[in-house]
Amino acid sequence: MNNLNPQNVLDFLKKHPDFLVEHAAELGVRLRDDKVRSFAQAKLAESQLKIEKMADQLTVMMSDAEANQNTMLRQFALDIGLLKVNTVAQLADVLYESLRQDFGLQLFKLVIVAEPKKAKVRIPEDMLGGKKVREDILAITKPILGTKISKEMKKLLPSTDMVAESYLQLPIVIGKQTGALLLAADSDVNRFAADLETDSVRYMADAIGAALSRIMGYR
Repeated sequence: MNNLNPQNVLDFLKKHPDFLVEHAAELGVRLRDDKVRSFAQAKLAESQLKIEKMADQLTVMMSDAEANQNTMLRQFALDIGLLKVNTVAQLADVLYESLRQDFGLQLFKLVIVAEPKKAKVRIPEDMLGGKKVREDILAITKPILGTKISKEMKKLLPSTDMVAESYLQLPIVIGKQTGALLLAADSDVNRFAADLETDSVRYMADAIGAALSRIMGYR
């Protein structure tokens, strides 16, 4: 109580200007109407800001949920298409159409380095990986995203006028090891940013790998 003096009280009120407004009834203090309205308006504005912030958060959550659902539906459609194919060429047609129409990609290529176990299986020439990239592809065990790609890998992509800014190198397991690689590129540097989650592309890789394993005689 020794510290309680007029100056200390004034200092406290300067630091807490709303104190008298909030405790006016208890202290028996009559405030001018403009002070009361100012305090009420401030509280209303604060509440409105909180409501707007919650609304923005809800909008983002709903947008993310919708995006996730759309991605899931597109993947399901690809899964069904892969179940229907019986040749590597048919698989490529279904995959490429899905990447183009459903996932909005323009630059991609599926490269296969695994040897078929069925004698009648034919792999299109443009999908075969040469000796220069074979070892590199076999060594990839997880998705690689980012802005960097080797010259050899970049050469595997179709020629285009599009300036690629980000790349995806997605290993495909055939049998029990990496046997193919799905390459994709985009003009948007953030499309395949290095810090993106890879759950969805891993799922796609599993689906493609299962279909190729079946077609090529690994299952």
